[in-house]
Amino acid sequence: MSTTSHIQYVTLDYVTLDSASSDVGSDFATSEVRLLCADTLEVAALVFDSCDAPAAAGIRGGLVSARQLLYKSGTFCIDMRMQPKPGTDSVVLIGQLLDSDQPTQGMSNVPVSLVCEGDTVARRRTNSFGEFDFGFENLHHTQLIFGIGKRRTIVVPVPDAELEAA
Repeated sequence: MSTTSHIQYVTLDYVTLDSASSDVGSDFATSEVRLLCADTLEVAALVFDSCDAPAAAGIRGGLVSARQLLYKSGTFCIDMRMQPKPGTDSVVLIGQLLDSDQPTQGMSNVPVSLVCEGDTVARRRTNSFGEFDFGFENLHHTQLIFGIGKRRTIVVPVPDAELEAA
């Protein structure tokens, strides 16, 4: 068992604290993982989901081309769009990390990991505007993990990619 066993079993929808914190990139060395406590792991709250929005008047429904999501954790906002790739089971997820306390500054070089059931699927860093993107097959029980600074981790639950009839 690892030296971080005292927090190893704290779970959040399929992601253990150890794996979520260590997978976000080089900003989280093993020594930093040991220092994490419950109040540094934040789960972003869903503020808006376009699937929950009522259909426009006169529109019967059909295939949803994209799903827009907005999450918030403290002053941080995560704006995401999930779009199916035509003719495949793949989904493109694009988004932007913003800090409402510093709206004119981009959240650049922030490590972001796409995690599915505790396993890291892909890693990226945000660009100078705080933007990130992932392409993946229809994954289930997926999260985005953002490493903000050296001591703050934000977990964003990604809804299963079911972009079917509304």
